[in-house]
Amino acid sequence: MIRTALVGFGLAGEHLHAPYLHAPDYQLVAVQSSRPEAVAAYDATLPVYPTLEALLEAEQIDLVVIATANDLHYPLARLALLSGCDVLVEKPFTVTLEEAETLTELARTYGRLLTVYHNRRYTKDFRTLMTLLKSGRLGTLQTFEAHYDRYRPDVQERWREQDVPGAGLLYDLGSHLIDQALVAFDEIPDRVFCDQTIQRQDGIVDDYTHLILAFGTRRAILHIGSIVPAVGPSLMVHGTQASYFVDEVDTKRTTYQLAEANGPLQDFPFVSGHFGDYYTDLAPAIRKRTTPPVSAKQAELVMKIIDRAQKSAKVGTWIEVD
Repeated sequence: MIRTALVGFGLAGEHLHAPYLHAPDYQLVAVQSSRPEAVAAYDATLPVYPTLEALLEAEQIDLVVIATANDLHYPLARLALLSGCDVLVEKPFTVTLEEAETLTELARTYGRLLTVYHNRRYTKDFRTLMTLLKSGRLGTLQTFEAHYDRYRPDVQERWREQDVPGAGLLYDLGSHLIDQALVAFDEIPDRVFCDQTIQRQDGIVDDYTHLILAFGTRRAILHIGSIVPAVGPSLMVHGTQASYFVDEVDTKRTTYQLAEANGPLQDFPFVSGHFGDYYTDLAPAIRKRTTPPVSAKQAELVMKIIDRAQKSAKVGTWIEVD
């Protein structure tokens, strides 16, 4: 089994990573956390270390999973790579594009596997979309419009909503939508436009983001809001032959809607998808030293789009990607 260390035991560590680190592929060996009581409540047999340095000195580790605050991704991933471990980083990859580029090069130099947890490639709505695109049923992708809207009018006491590096919706939810758009179009956009603001009365960091990626004449329109009392469709995709619709993020429905050109909307069953499938796909990549389900270069491109989006939001105009 792949001997794994989990760094961080907050929401992401406890609920999006720990449940998948079990046999037959993985063995969760130890945790680094400032919340030893939470780890003990989850599994009292797991040793908990105050720092990653202490953990790596005491334990033999193959894979380090980093699920901490965003500004810690870079230093912790760098330490793990230099210690000879493969590394999985929670999204977003890093806080800056330069950090992402440095980690990608470091992994290449030391021959280590480096991947980022863009787990929303594995949701049933996105897997269904990719199946439709690959089958040719949608035709050539023209417009990809994705919403990740929520009704959270009150600012919460958590680092994601404070004035710290890596906070705000562009990093938190935008990284999901950017990755999905890049995978769907399977090419690098020409330019980026981003409109950001703070809509909540006590807001400190961006809680509204509208991002457009231009692929020639085709478009990815990515929208995130925190004051959306009635959430509408989360995914509207138009190809040259058909359109695809999903009602909301994390839909409880078992069907999506599809309409051929000038035809009626029809219901069809989703392709199955689960976050745990990411870890299922990662295990053979680690064992066989092949490309992981999300490559470091793909995650680096997401960071480049975030970098360009931040520049666009500052100057209020389109920014070239390269």
